[in-house]
Amino acid sequence: MSLIALRRGSLVLGPLLLAASTFFWVDGRYGVVGGVLVALSSATWVYGLVGAWERLHPRLPAATAAGLVLTLLGTFGGIAFGLQGFFEGAFGVSSAESLAAVDQHPVAAWLALWGAGPLFPLSLVLLGAALLWTRLVPRPVAVALMIAGIAFPLSRIGRIDLVAHAVDVVLLGASASLAAHLAAGTSAPPRKVGA
Repeated sequence: MSLIALRRGSLVLGPLLLAASTFFWVDGRYGVVGGVLVALSSATWVYGLVGAWERLHPRLPAATAAGLVLTLLGTFGGIAFGLQGFFEGAFGVSSAESLAAVDQHPVAAWLALWGAGPLFPLSLVLLGAALLWTRLVPRPVAVALMIAGIAFPLSRIGRIDLVAHAVDVVLLGASASLAAHLAAGTSAPPRKVGA
């Protein structure tokens, strides 16, 4: 299997695992199975996202550097949130008990969860904007990625199943389209940076 095929697969499998995790929520929490799926989603998806950023590097080196940092730190946050859900479910800890325990370690909680977690959707917004600017993918793909990045935190904070499923579908569609277009090399005419 080629590295390009592996990257394409990760751009589909990552958001697919995330979408599957939502079906395993327990009272609005990830739970054991959902938490594992979220952690695996993050670990899988990041490989393809790094590949997308690499395609942008020749045109937008500074944005690529920032985007890679946000993506990697955000992935750490996604894995941390997934494992938090796993351990809450495995140990039978309620949401209130979990938050109270995390509050005992504010710096670590901020680094692992509250600071790192939001960086992943922010990286998706930045990736979509960079793809839109450079025209490496068709406009609807880039815009869908930005919309999904903006909507993702809202879907998880509110823990409304229907909203989360809708956002998961947009994420999966945008990421799968990104995989198809980047691998095929299909894009709109390239924009000259600085023009």
